[in-house]
Amino acid sequence: NPGVTDNQVNDRLAARLGRQAILTREDPPAVWFLVDEAALRRRVGSPEIMAAQLTHLTGIARLPNVTIQVVPNIAHAGLLGGFAIAEHAAYVETAVAGQVFEDAEIIAGLLTRFDTLRNEAFRGSESLALIERMCEEWKASGARAATQATTAESA
Repeated sequence: NPGVTDNQVNDRLAARLGRQAILTREDPPAVWFLVDEAALRRRVGSPEIMAAQLTHLTGIARLPNVTIQVVPNIAHAGLLGGFAIAEHAAYVETAVAGQVFEDAEIIAGLLTRFDTLRNEAFRGSESLALIERMCEEWKASGARAATQATTAESA
């Protein structure tokens, strides 16, 4: 984000790492993540950083309480923005800020969107294989191969 200070970055990183620690605590919740395939291909940092991120993601995907599915590079219901759903609340991310909703109708609509996305997503095993393949591509040939889209001419 433009104008973010080093202290803000450090605070956000600490908060994110704290949230990730929930996945490996003694009694972790069961969680289901849907990841857009474009996120695996979008270069953020160096190819080495991308490979490290995807290596971490594969480790998380192997946890018994975690399911990760990749939503393919197609037009889908998740393009409107990210969201998280818990039992009685939902969190919706926007470019401006995140917002928590407790309205049952809004949560029901987000559950329908989640189910629609999950229906379009690759199976868990296919998703893990794709993440591992993208990780190897980032390691082996860097940004050029990992971001190169298959076209009719190159297929």
